[in-house]
Amino acid sequence: MVITKMSQVTILRHKGWLALMATLLGLLLLAMAMPVVKADTSTDLNRALISQKFYLTDDVKADPTYLAKNPNLEQQVKDAINKVKGKADIRVAFISNKIIPSNFGGSTQRYGEDIYQNINTPDGLIIINAQQNLAVVLSDKLNASERQAIIDESRSALVASPTTGTVQLIEKMGEKIAGNATAGTITAIAIPLVIVLVIAGIAFFLMNNAKKSWKAKVDQVENLANEVSDQVVKVSDEVNFLPDANRAQSDVQFGAATRNFSEANTRLGELKNASGFQLLLKGADYDRQLNLTNAQFSEARQALSQVAQQIQRSLPG
Repeated sequence: MVITKMSQVTILRHKGWLALMATLLGLLLLAMAMPVVKADTSTDLNRALISQKFYLTDDVKADPTYLAKNPNLEQQVKDAINKVKGKADIRVAFISNKIIPSNFGGSTQRYGEDIYQNINTPDGLIIINAQQNLAVVLSDKLNASERQAIIDESRSALVASPTTGTVQLIEKMGEKIAGNATAGTITAIAIPLVIVLVIAGIAFFLMNNAKKSWKAKVDQVENLANEVSDQVVKVSDEVNFLPDANRAQSDVQFGAATRNFSEANTRLGELKNASGFQLLLKGADYDRQLNLTNAQFSEARQALSQVAQQIQRSLPG
């Protein structure tokens, strides 16, 4: 069979298309076989830091120079987080400029503050911008000067080695948060304790004064009681010398006087033992009982004086 020139051209053209299609198919299969590199976003970072304490953005992972200088970055930082003093919840993220949304104007500080508010506010958050070798420290457990001091103290370490510097940031942040928590606990205990001590001091002062004032009042009544006691002894001896005809009225008065004296004397013994606390709580009631006691002693003294006068009038001569 004779193949014409036109037929040869057609065959060559078909072979060319087949070769092109085979090349395209090979490229497609190669592309499908290669791993797909996905760049993370700000949303990914926020979501990750809610559930985990360390995050390395894809841009940082893809920087061979940075990782070569920090070969054990992830392990050392995670170890530092797990060993932090006081078990403070500190989270760390290494980022680059690319992940910072445009509305933050490229500010790592502003971006970090936004992240911190969106991740259920752990004790602390450290953002390391690997591209700028910049550290941002955030914590509602530390004031602005404390956060800045931590950065300043770790600045030289960060410049020498981001890994070492970050570990130092974590350690210092944990120590400061733990220290503040301890100080806060001591203050929380100390303030009520001081209040209790002040109240106790005032109460002791008031009770002591009440006791002194009370003793002075009781002493006055006790002096009267001693006078009446002497009078009872004297009259009891003299009443026996009265003639039987004159003794009836005197015996009645003498008996009433001694009963008043006995009741008042018993009550006085009880009132003498009143504590400063009792006097503060029931001062008015104690005053009323002391006044009653004083009145009974006075009444007994008056009755005994009358009996003594009767005895004098009844004696011969």
